[in-house]
Amino acid sequence: MLKRVGRVSLWRWRRNPLKRRSDVAEAWIAVAAAAMLLLLAPAVGLVMAGVGERSALDQAQGLHRSAAHLVEDASAAPARFSGMADDHVRATVRWTMPDGSPRTGEAPVAAGGKAGSSTTVWLDDAGRLQPAPPTPAQARSQGAALGAASGAGVCVLVVGIWWAVRVRLEVRRGAQWDRAWAEFNSRRGHRHA
Repeated sequence: MLKRVGRVSLWRWRRNPLKRRSDVAEAWIAVAAAAMLLLLAPAVGLVMAGVGERSALDQAQGLHRSAAHLVEDASAAPARFSGMADDHVRATVRWTMPDGSPRTGEAPVAAGGKAGSSTTVWLDDAGRLQPAPPTPAQARSQGAALGAASGAGVCVLVVGIWWAVRVRLEVRRGAQWDRAWAEFNSRRGHRHA
C-alpha cells in the first residue's frame, strides 16, 4: 500500500494521457509555494528582525538621563498590567532642567521608594518625561519577535494564496467535468438533468 501511495503522490510529474493543464499548473504552483516558504519567509523574518532591533535602539536617540527626587512615597505594590517592569510603579518626581528650572511629573520608579530618595528619569530634548529606552537585550528580543511574526505572516499569506489557487483550480476542473459529461450524454441521446 505504501509503495502505491508514493506513485500516486507524484502522478502530476509523470506522463499520463488523463493529465490536464490545470494539474501541471497546480504542481508548479505547489513548487513555487514551497520555494517561497523556504526562501522568502526566513528572508523577511531576518530583515524585519534587524529593522525591529534598530527601531527599538533608535528610541534612545534624543533621550538623556537626569537625576530626580521622589516627591511622594512610591507604593510597594506595582500596578498589574501597567506595561512597566514588575518592580516599578508610577510616582511623582522632581528634577532640574539644564537651565536650572525645576520640573515635576509622574515617572516609573522602583517600587517602595521613599519621598526624597533619588531616582533616574529619562527626558527628551524638550525636557519632557519619557519611558526608559529598551536595553540592547530588549531590543534584540523585540526584533526577534517582529521577525518571527513577519516570517509567520509570510507563511500564512503564501499558504493562503496556494490554497485559494487550488480551490479555484478544483472549481474549474469540476466545471470541465460537468461540460464533458454533458457532451458525452448529448452524443448518446441522454439529457443531463
